Amino acid sequence: MLHGYFDLPTFYFFEEKNIWTGSLYTNFNYRITPIKSDEKKELKVDVWYGTKCFDITEELVAQYSEEYSAEGLEACIDDLTKEFEHFKEIRKELGF
Repeated sequence: MLHGYFDLPTFYFFEEKNIWTGSLYTNFNYRITPIKSDEKKELKVDVWYGTKCFDITEELVAQYSEEYSAEGLEACIDDLTKEFEHFKEIRKELGF
């Protein structure tokens, strides 16, 4: 489903323990990981810049944890939108 800048699946996708990774403007990357254990249930969001994949990136520029729910997914989208707006402001300074 399209949410502003982001085309993300519904919450059901994450209920099945799937991880979603995407990018915008080639160098803005994000990953949403469902964490579901006895201790916690959350959606974890990681953001990084550049062309490297998550596993080999050297620096995350932001990390968020939101409630494990459809509402939490909406909060993830809000977090990502703020981060992307910031990226758009500074990307030329970064050389992107």
